Parts: sequence; structure tokens; C-alpha cells
Amino acid sequence: MLMRIALSFILAGLGWALVACSPLPESHASSQKLQPTSSQQELLIVFSGNTLGELKPCGCAKEEDQGGIERRMGYLKSVVPEGHALLFVDLGDNFKEPTRQGRIKARYLMSAMARMGYDAVTLGDRDLLYGNEFLKKQEGLPWLTSNMRIKGMDPPRYRIQTYDNGLKVAVLAVADPDLFYVSGHSQITMQDPATAVRDLLPEIAQGGQPDVVVLLTHMERKKALKLVDIDGVDVVINGHIEDESDTIDMQAVRKGQKVFAQAAPLGQKMGELRVTVYGEKKTYEHRMVRLDSKIPDDAGMTALHDEYNQEIEALFFETLKAKRAKDRTQVYATESTCKTCHAGAHATWSDSRHAHAYATLKEVNKSFDPECLKCHTTGFEKPGGFISEIDTPELKNVQCEMCHGARLDHSRAPQGGFAEEARGACSQCHVPKHSPNFNYETYWPKIRH
Repeated sequence: MLMRIALSFILAGLGWALVACSPLPESHASSQKLQPTSSQQELLIVFSGNTLGELKPCGCAKEEDQGGIERRMGYLKSVVPEGHALLFVDLGDNFKEPTRQGRIKARYLMSAMARMGYDAVTLGDRDLLYGNEFLKKQEGLPWLTSNMRIKGMDPPRYRIQTYDNGLKVAVLAVADPDLFYVSGHSQITMQDPATAVRDLLPEIAQGGQPDVVVLLTHMERKKALKLVDIDGVDVVINGHIEDESDTIDMQAVRKGQKVFAQAAPLGQKMGELRVTVYGEKKTYEHRMVRLDSKIPDDAGMTALHDEYNQEIEALFFETLKAKRAKDRTQVYATESTCKTCHAGAHATWSDSRHAHAYATLKEVNKSFDPECLKCHTTGFEKPGGFISEIDTPELKNVQCEMCHGARLDHSRAPQGGFAEEARGACSQCHVPKHSPNFNYETYWPKIRH
């Protein structure tokens, strides 16, 4: 559990930016800051979301070398505010795909988040990917669901936080039923989000009206923006992502005494929303913090990630036996055969990064990770493709047939007509997360052959 030690929160140099004051959501103008007084109370809301299983950035592209549990914890230990309260929340969609590796990754991510000391975690549609029983086993996660009932689970519908500075904060969390019904989750029942919030606010007020009401939402941005209009809600923070390559508008929006903010994709940035309360007046300052190499890695999270790597390595070797037992009919000619007729193209390839792709995995001790091997070897998890460095050393690296398809038959009876396949092959690995600046027209000249 993250220890909230009393470190100074140095505002100078942090780059705080006042969010919009004009009507939602057309324009953005600066708001006037309140002058500090003894009656002024402050709350710092730190938020994450849309992690999609990203325990650590792969490092393939410096532009997208952001995020990861090591930097998230390193950041959190440096953001311990002095003079105002801290609310730490997550907007959901922490899991990605129903694979064995995905499940292992989800378990380690939940363990990491439990140690970080979140105050509330929203359930996104992807978070039920492994079922209710999986979630129940993840200890230390403060799930919050205001409009959702889950079979076998009973998370609270809201939380009340009272801080040493006297500030009282209510936190609710709602999700869009359409996302869950489309995903086929049959173990849940859901209420209309706006109705659920309006029903709960009077109950919350019975114990004394909160100074700040924070509504966490998991839905499309346009839908979440409408919930800002609910009377009694001060802050709406939204999270949801359809695909890891989605572009997310992270600009905060202000409407009167209210504000809307959006979580970043893949846990690459942490959101900070500083709320200043003076009587019935509130001001907001918002920024997104890049979790890049400037953020120090936390040693405890590094150790946890090392444990994950060990488990994935064990899984890799466990599956080798089954792969070796399958029909291993040769379908790839390999680059050594291709160069017989295509010497010039082979020379160009030999000087490219494609020809050394496997070595880059060895350098970072990732030559056992299936998520990496599929783009650093030839034909991994395809019939006749790469199995391991020992079994199929001839299929290491991104060879000709990663772009042109398995062509053993072509080497025996040459014929053309498949060059165009290469263009489409690029997009299988050159995705925004790994290659954000990829453009075929500019990259192709570097390997033209």
C-alpha cells in the first residue's frame, strides 16, 4: 500500500493549466484563481485508466515509451501534496484479451494497483473479461459501482472521504449499460447511469452535504459529458477505450462551477485535477503527466514485474512441448534461400533493423515473451513458423516472408504476383503503440528493394 508520506508538493515547474470556464464544450478560457485564505480547502484528484494490460511499455519507439507500473508508482511517491487532500482513482478497462498471458498480466496489474493504494476503481466492460470469480480473488482493490450489481460481488455504490483539512468528498462510479450488454456479460444488472446518480445523491446528503461530489464514468466521451449537468455533481472523470490505437481528447472542460476530465490511453499519462474550494465556489486546475523516462522506476514494482517475466518465461517453455508435437511441415523458405535469387533485396534487408529484430529481444530479456515474439520473428504461432531459438533458429528476425508470406513453394517454382501483400503486412506490427510515427510512404524508402 502506497504510504502517503509528507513530501512537499512543489507547484512551481509543474505546468498547471487552468481548465475551461466557457459553456461546455465549445471553447476553453482561463478561470480566475481564488486568492489563498485560511478558509480555502484543496483537493488533488489523481486518475488513471484504459491501461489494457500494459504493465510496462515495450520500448520499441521512444515516442511511446510511456506508462507502466514502475513509473506509475514512482510518480505517486513524488506526488504527495502538502496542504490539501489526495483522491486517487482509476477509470477501468485494465484488462485486454482472454489469453493465458493476458490473465497472468491482469493478475499482476491488480496486485500492483492494490499496492498503490487507490481510493476507488471503476469497473469497465473489459474488467469482466475473466469473469466475476477472477475479480473476487483480487484483494485490496476498492471497486466502486453505483449503477451495477454483479453476481457474487457486493462493491459499495459510493464512498465518502473526509480529510484532515475538513474537506468532505463523495465519490460515485457509473458505466454505460450498452458497453456491457454488447460485451455479453450475463452476470450483471445495470441501472441507467443518470438515474442511479440522482437516486444516490439525496442518500449521500443525509450524512451532511459533501464539499465536492466526484462522478467517475466509464462510457463514450459524449455520453459522459452530459452527466456534468446533473445537479449536485461537481467533477466528472471519464474513461473508456475501444482500441489501443484510439485517439482520446484529454482536454478538460469547465462549465460554471463544474469540470469534466478524461483518462489517457494505456496508462501512459496520469491525470491531475486540483480542486480549490472556497465556500460555494470552486476552481480547477488540470494537467496530464507523461510517465516517461524522466519518472523514476519504483524498485518494488520492478521486482513485481520481474516476477511476471519469470511466470511468462515458464509459460513459454511449458507450451514448447505441445508446439513441438504438432505437425511441423516446412512452409517457410527462410532468408538464406531467398538471397539465392534476390541478392540485392537480401543485402538491403541485412542492413535493416528487421534483420536484427530478435537480437533486440535478447538484449532486454524478452525472447520468451509471446507478445514480443510475434513481431520479432517469422511466423510465430503460425503453421511451420518460429517456435524457439533452439527449435527454429532459421526463423529468427523479421525475414522476407513476414511481409511476403510463406514462400517455400515459390522457391521451388518461382512466380510473381505477391509483392502487394507486403504493404498490408506492415500494419500488423507497426501499430501506434509500437510505431506511432509509422507511415508507409516514408518508411518504405528506407528498405526499398
